[in-house]
Amino acid sequence: MFLGRLLGWVLLALALIVLGGDGLRWLESGALDFAALGEVWSRFAPASLNLLQTIVQGFLPSALWDPGLVTILTWPAVAVLGVLGVFLLLVCRRRRPPQRRPRFGALAG
Repeated sequence: MFLGRLLGWVLLALALIVLGGDGLRWLESGALDFAALGEVWSRFAPASLNLLQTIVQGFLPSALWDPGLVTILTWPAVAVLGVLGVFLLLVCRRRRPPQRRPRFGALAG
């Protein structure tokens, strides 16, 4: 559970960083255009994106890559990273054990 929460926070931090980059591009160009997940991924780790494509196309059904993952790679990176981060934080949150309430008869004494 700790690793899930940690990954959730990392994804949210990455979403904020990408949002900051999108904001800077908006200030420079005057047009609000969100960077796609595939664009951001290929900018920072192109070898891993190519490796993912090779693995998916080689070992899994071809429909999983195209149109499946290709569609997700065209979505805004802020949205994908943010939604995944919030999802992981909700699924892996700390759950408090239920508190036992005293029985009514125990209070009457």
